[in-house]
Amino acid sequence: MAAPRMGHLLAVIQVFGYLKAHHNSRLVHDPSYPKIYHSRFLEADWANFYGDIKEPIPHNAPESLGMPVNILIYVDADHAGDKLTQRSRTGFLIFINNSLISWYSKKQGSIEAASFGSEFMAMKTVSEAELYNIN
Repeated sequence: MAAPRMGHLLAVIQVFGYLKAHHNSRLVHDPSYPKIYHSRFLEADWANFYGDIKEPIPHNAPESLGMPVNILIYVDADHAGDKLTQRSRTGFLIFINNSLISWYSKKQGSIEAASFGSEFMAMKTVSEAELYNIN
């Protein structure tokens, strides 16, 4: 998306040709759980920091009918990736179990002085993704 070429256009035309020929196809989701490699953050004991707290669940919340799901979000930004304007690009992928459900890639609206700022703006964008229906 940063520097589209004629080859990209031909690939898009090929994708639309495939979709036209296979209009009765289905999108299949992989319901299996992802293999999450443990890190020191996943194994940390946060009770010392937060105390013994429980998530407040409303008394009228419906009973869950299925198995729990894992939501996994990858987010990144390239600091000053555009050499002309020095703007960063935000990108994220949202998975439910092993199925990709949403993705996003766009230049940020502001110029950040440090990579921390561009990464923070990327995380802000993904946290607001459902609120503003970004996908």
